[in-house]
Amino acid sequence: MATFTLIYLGRTLKNKNMINQIGYALALLLIINYIVYIIYRIQQGYWELRYDLPMELCNWSAIVTSLALITHNRTQAELSYFWVMSGSIQGVITPDLSTGFPHLYFFIFFIAHSGLVAATMFLVFGLKFYPRKGSVLRAILWIEIYFITTFAVNLALKANYGYLMGKPQNGSALDYLGEWPYYLIAMQIIGLSAFVLLYLPFFILNKKNL
Repeated sequence: MATFTLIYLGRTLKNKNMINQIGYALALLLIINYIVYIIYRIQQGYWELRYDLPMELCNWSAIVTSLALITHNRTQAELSYFWVMSGSIQGVITPDLSTGFPHLYFFIFFIAHSGLVAATMFLVFGLKFYPRKGSVLRAILWIEIYFITTFAVNLALKANYGYLMGKPQNGSALDYLGEWPYYLIAMQIIGLSAFVLLYLPFFILNKKNL
């Protein structure tokens, strides 16, 4: 319901300042939620380089989404759309959680992932920052930069950011993609296919507007 409300407000509000304020509020929610997560990890004595650097795809998605909400940069909005709707949304559908309601981490996790989906929908369908020609290639380029950077960090720290070195302990879609390292190839093929499918409605729209 909140997502549909944000889309409606983005499409109907004529006051640019109010639209900006909504974007700032969403960006602030994502940023504060991550800060709360860091504070929680430190206070519990859990914080480690291997687990708590902003190297998950959702972290990168949160960065580009927050920037897009603040700056209205079209490329950042495109990256937010492709990354969140093909990757981060999996956290909502198949959450990798070791705690349940009403644990603090339960709220942190779902605010992060659900907040990203709502913010992306606001950007794309509310503010009409539709993906443009070449957006799929740009999304692929940046996701490969993420992949290479994260893989290097994982090797250096013996970490598992992005699940590039091993699957989640809880069940996930990765269970159907074979063993490591073969599922990494499958992940990229599926990711590319997802980007194309996500762009297809806008490809048709762009063709109609020519």
